[in-house]
Amino acid sequence: MCTMRRVTALATVYATARTRWPEIAIDEQAFQALLVERSAPDTLEVPPCAVELVLARAALSGDAAAVQIFHREMFARVDFVLTRLGLATADADDIKQDIRTKLLVGPNARLAQYRGSGPLAQWVAAVAGREALGHLRKRRPIEELADDDVLDATDDPQLVALKNQHSAEFKQAFQAAVAELPARDRAVLRAMIVDDRSVTEIAAVYGIHRATASRWVSEIRHALLKSTRARLRERLSLDGASLDSAIRLIDSNLDLSLYRLLHA
Repeated sequence: MCTMRRVTALATVYATARTRWPEIAIDEQAFQALLVERSAPDTLEVPPCAVELVLARAALSGDAAAVQIFHREMFARVDFVLTRLGLATADADDIKQDIRTKLLVGPNARLAQYRGSGPLAQWVAAVAGREALGHLRKRRPIEELADDDVLDATDDPQLVALKNQHSAEFKQAFQAAVAELPARDRAVLRAMIVDDRSVTEIAAVYGIHRATASRWVSEIRHALLKSTRARLRERLSLDGASLDSAIRLIDSNLDLSLYRLLHA
């Protein structure tokens, strides 16, 4: 991205963020430094959801207005995820409080991991889903995968229509992609998601370096989503943008969907 395009893109990001959340404080220098740190040398990549990344960084900095907006706007999907899992109100409230703390508090606040590559609400919901899985492992197995579990509800009318029309196809494509994985890959996913094993423990089982195990997990997830997308492209007449949006939503619900498929 050339300098002028970069400046224009960042100016648009800041203007959009200020229009959407006029009460938050935006540290433009700190935000640009973050992008420089995360970009390749001599480039400055502006991620697709940079506006929401602005909110995330403002909340991490302790800006009270940003924190309030983050809780209000980014936890609606969390409530949906926890409700679908059948958690009691008290358990759901405890999990939400734990998530809020882990996301925003301390030097290792997990919200710092958000990179703006997808919608912030979906990213937060994925974090909540993993926390809820940890809770459920101690209690009971959850129900089998249903047609509408792979693609969660969303505020996007186009995706709501896609889900209403093609939920069965989404489920079938995802199940087929999981079944197509090599036995080792399914075993790795089962160990992580069902048995709650860490990357370090998986590395020890296979006698490999932790970095190699981490790369395995990343490659398995990528292959699974790529296979699901290819199957959906074959079965449904969807344009690329619709497929990309659907895959992002499937990704945000991936651990929950895999748990339902693999826990048996």
